[in-house]
Amino acid sequence: MVETARNNSVKTYSLDELFFSSEAAAYLGISGQRLSQLVKDGKLAPIKRTAGCLIFSKEDLDLRKQENQNISINAYSNNEYIVTNIMSPLRQEAIAYFTLQSFFNYSDKKCYPVFQEINNEVDFSKPLSVDEYKTITNKLKIRIDDLQSRYTEVENKFKTLQPDVKILKHDDSNYPEQLRMVQDNPPFIFARGNLDLLKNNIISVVGSRNPSELGARKAYQLSQLLGRSGIIVAAGLAKGIDTQAHQAALDAGKPTIAVIGTPINRVYPKENKILQEQIVKRNGLVISQFGPNENVQRWFFPLRNGTMSAISRATVIVEAGETSGALRQADYALKQGRLVFIPQSAIDNPAIKWPRIYIDKKGAYKFKKINELLTILNENRIISDSVKEKGIAQLDLFRE
Repeated sequence: MVETARNNSVKTYSLDELFFSSEAAAYLGISGQRLSQLVKDGKLAPIKRTAGCLIFSKEDLDLRKQENQNISINAYSNNEYIVTNIMSPLRQEAIAYFTLQSFFNYSDKKCYPVFQEINNEVDFSKPLSVDEYKTITNKLKIRIDDLQSRYTEVENKFKTLQPDVKILKHDDSNYPEQLRMVQDNPPFIFARGNLDLLKNNIISVVGSRNPSELGARKAYQLSQLLGRSGIIVAAGLAKGIDTQAHQAALDAGKPTIAVIGTPINRVYPKENKILQEQIVKRNGLVISQFGPNENVQRWFFPLRNGTMSAISRATVIVEAGETSGALRQADYALKQGRLVFIPQSAIDNPAIKWPRIYIDKKGAYKFKKINELLTILNENRIISDSVKEKGIAQLDLFRE
């Protein structure tokens, strides 16, 4: 037992109620530097000071935790929104996951099995205890200081998320069912906007970032017709075909889904910042599988193509070159059992080979008129006859 004088009275503590500085920082889930700042600012007082050492009571640390949990900030500071309720169990789990993922070069495939294994011993829905920090560092064979500092970095990045960001875990009811059914689905999805869109029939419209004038017009017209047919158009918010697809849906008064290859609090390309916000404000949806702490990598964009394909019933490639990322999405779609639509004009184009290769694969279809596409969707029970009965014109979208 240890006795200390506080507020002119003597209070007795058992040894398990006392924490040295490093233990207190771990208990609060913050860095040692942050702990020192709290003491300096008078927001946390040690019960005892010795040469080069501070001792804190569990009672005071628990009070500090409670204060953090009660914080609900909707401030706008340094051009970044501050997210509310940072200590919610789901958000805590996501912070823990993306902290561990950062030690695996942001690879879900490498990180998630380890995360699940550690989750049998550690409750990631709560701030980590000293013993839990040790469990993790022993498993990853890293220093506890490295884990603590990385955890704080990730937590601070989560605080920059917009207040309306929702986190969907793969076993959550709002997590896209079609995405849940594919292999290597992302453990967490970040979303802004109308989640109900994920329960609708979705078709991706993808293609070149630098389309021809005719290709851009085709993508715009096709996306408007799909939207008017009751289909939700998805695209990747990239330049070119993606931008045309999103803008066409919005211009028709229809919602659209953007599946982005950056963290949800980032915009790429920068010129689509306004479009990204319009999609959210006009009953659409923006989703990302990348944590706010992640630095954007080139391979993020092919990964998001796999996610976009998975939430869609089909993918339409409007215009694409031999090395286009749209072909990666076609590969994902066929592997996932989704349909792929290729315009007849692309098949007839002697300058590119990929359309004639893909059209021979199971699940790939060619089309020339919008009703041809709708008929195939109906035959595959993706849309009902009532959609075809809406009187969509037999427009020849893809005649050169």
